[in-house]
Amino acid sequence: MEPRSPSFASTWLLAMLQGQTYDQIAARFRVTKSTVSKSVSDLARDLQSVVGVVGIDEDSAPSAHVIRAHGKDYLEALEHFVPLAKQAATTSPPIITQAHIDQLVLHTARHSRYKQRDIALLLVLIHTGARPNEIARLSVADYVDAAGQHRSPPWLPAGAASNGIARPLLLRDATVLYWLDAYLAWRLAAGFGVGDQSEYRGLQGQSSLFLSRTGASFSSSSTKATAEKGLHDVLQRIFRYANLPGLGVLGARRSVAHRLHADGCTPEEIAFYLGTRTGAVRRLLATGPRKPPHPGAFRA
Repeated sequence: MEPRSPSFASTWLLAMLQGQTYDQIAARFRVTKSTVSKSVSDLARDLQSVVGVVGIDEDSAPSAHVIRAHGKDYLEALEHFVPLAKQAATTSPPIITQAHIDQLVLHTARHSRYKQRDIALLLVLIHTGARPNEIARLSVADYVDAAGQHRSPPWLPAGAASNGIARPLLLRDATVLYWLDAYLAWRLAAGFGVGDQSEYRGLQGQSSLFLSRTGASFSSSSTKATAEKGLHDVLQRIFRYANLPGLGVLGARRSVAHRLHADGCTPEEIAFYLGTRTGAVRRLLATGPRKPPHPGAFRA
């Protein structure tokens, strides 16, 4: 059987972006050209749908031309990608209910060495449905203004959004704000991204909202390599804490889509809030073995 593991696909994607043709890669690994092409295309689709590729919609067909033209953005997404997450999400990920959230927060608080960051990160993902690479690009100034007040609502800048379109983030939940505030206070005490004490709660406004355990940015624009391979890796570890099979990044986006649908939003409105196309929303809302959440599944 010809190899098609995620590691091979990643190797072939990197080789292609370094200028090798599918024919050259196939000859080097003794597989067919179609095997290489399909594996790279499948990986690119996973990067688009699970992590997000800046400038590429998750529904776009990742041709070799498209991948090469946006090589830097695909590489950034690859840094955040955890293949295990895709395997868990391939069979209609379950809706994340409030009971799930409570269990995730409880186990994260119990097991994480950076509980303020990890709980805040988890809740931002679950309540906004933003992709990991979008969350990685958020700055402190996107969350609070210079006076330290919450932005209402905070906006994901166009430069941080995978589709290049700015959109509001649905951070209305008091618990999310509590943990985000707790994390910023922890950062200030730890000296991570500290700035003028009179602005942005003592932090640098343009520093990333979420930092690695070493204080480095999760964005690949950082000159330091992160010790944790990216935000997606951290998120998947958080989901593993609670031992809830099937829950993950895609489940969060699907849950937000169902919540907004239950609140009366149209597919077009949901697409705007998730930064995607209407077709992708219809697939997220497609009926499956797991029933949609009750409108009160998330606290308002």
